[in-house]
Amino acid sequence: MLSASASLSTARTNVARRSPNLARTRNRNVLVKSNQRQYQRYYSSDAPKEPKPFSLTKFLFNLSFLTAGIYGTAATAALLYEPLQEPYIEYFPYGEQVMDKIDYAWKHRQEVKDFDYKKYYDTTYSQVASSINDTAAKVGLDDYINIPHKGIESTPLTPSTQQTLAEEKKKEEKFLVLSNSDASKEKKVTLPSISVKSDDPIITNLVASLNSLISEFNSSKVNEQSNKVIDSIISSVNELSSKFDSKDINVLAEEKVASFKQKLEQEKTILVANLAKTSEQTKQELEAKHREVLSKEISETEKTLALEYDNKLKKKELDLVDQFNKNVSSRIESERNNKLKDLETLSKRIDEIEKFELQLSKVATSYTTFKEVRKSISKVRELLNSNVSSNIRGENLVAEINNLKELTKPLDNDLINVTLESLPSEKELLINGGVLTQAQILTRWELLTPELRSVSLLPENPGILGYASSKIFSKFLWSKSGVPIRNDNDLIGNDVESVIARVNSHLQKNQLDNAVEEVTHLKGVARELANDWLVDTRRKLEIQFLVDLLSTEVNISA
Repeated sequence: MLSASASLSTARTNVARRSPNLARTRNRNVLVKSNQRQYQRYYSSDAPKEPKPFSLTKFLFNLSFLTAGIYGTAATAALLYEPLQEPYIEYFPYGEQVMDKIDYAWKHRQEVKDFDYKKYYDTTYSQVASSINDTAAKVGLDDYINIPHKGIESTPLTPSTQQTLAEEKKKEEKFLVLSNSDASKEKKVTLPSISVKSDDPIITNLVASLNSLISEFNSSKVNEQSNKVIDSIISSVNELSSKFDSKDINVLAEEKVASFKQKLEQEKTILVANLAKTSEQTKQELEAKHREVLSKEISETEKTLALEYDNKLKKKELDLVDQFNKNVSSRIESERNNKLKDLETLSKRIDEIEKFELQLSKVATSYTTFKEVRKSISKVRELLNSNVSSNIRGENLVAEINNLKELTKPLDNDLINVTLESLPSEKELLINGGVLTQAQILTRWELLTPELRSVSLLPENPGILGYASSKIFSKFLWSKSGVPIRNDNDLIGNDVESVIARVNSHLQKNQLDNAVEEVTHLKGVARELANDWLVDTRRKLEIQFLVDLLSTEVNISA
């Protein structure tokens, strides 16, 4: 792209250089177009468009709509993405309330959808109307103002509608009185007459005049006779006022003032007594609290002083002890330098004697331990070499081996520990009844020999016929005696009869290791038959070898 644009610009430059007339023509066209635009701007007959006047209502509506959109969008984003909630609440005024409202509206959207807005409007309007009517009743404007509790609705004007509205207007009793001309439309109201019983004729005449005036007002017949009645009421009121003397009123007022003063004095006396009583109680309570606080502070101060005294006393005791120790040390040093010069030599000699005694005790302990270990090893050998068979032979052997382990723990010898760990487990010894005696080994071998001879002629992979023929023809074999010499040839000295003869010879000489070695050379079915005998015999040989090794190590360590 860059190479193409570069080549295009180079071509344009070359064309411009080659054709200067073309460039001049292009510049002339540009100037003509600009002059035409200026002419149209200044000499055009079309009137310029006037700018629209600024509308505050439109501005406020747009501003409110934009603010509501920003608040709603930001609150929705904060609800959907939790990390935005904290910045929104921090930087947007009333952001938390807006977010709660949107969250509530979303969670209860079905309730919002099913909400009866008309009923809510009517209820709110009725509440506001009741509040205004109550306020008007308190102020005294209930004869002029009464807002109906129903909402204002627009209905089409028909004859039936007009009749209904006229009936409703007749039923209503109170409206907003705008002028005197509207008063004639109100329902006629009658004033009740005055009924006062008095012995005074002036008061009686005054009440009669007022009642006659009320009756005229009720009948709406106000004329000159009414004026006369009013004049008579005024004269009656003047006579009534003149009847009461101002002096009597002053006397009554003074009596009332005196009674009020007396009452106030009594109440003052009672209040002063109550105040004095209350102040005394308060004073006593404050004194009790002060005594209690003071006693607590005194006890705490005493405890603090006692602790400080104890600390100082202990510190003084420690100082005295240190001083005493220093004095004793200085005296001892002086005596050591003077009279007890050989004390250090004596203490060194005592330390050497103590070390020698410890070594001697260790030697004695080890000697005793080795002695007990040798006794335990001897008991194990007796159990291994014994020809007496019993049911508790395995239990006795396990008990001696455990005793041997306990005795060798203080020696801390790795070879002894490894040797004891190499012995057969307790479970194995208990299951097999310990180890076989020499007589048991010979007896089992003698019982095994006929079976070995019966399978001595078996070929490889024998079948039923092979087993039968081997058993029959083995009856005709001659049993060998002595120690047949083993040869490299498998047929000479390595047959089953030769192995049996050599094993019998080794068992008679109590050479179990050689007998086991001979049995291990057996092959095939004969080897499988002799496997149990071989395992029992090897167990005894392993225990004998480990016991001999243990005895040798104990003797060397001792």
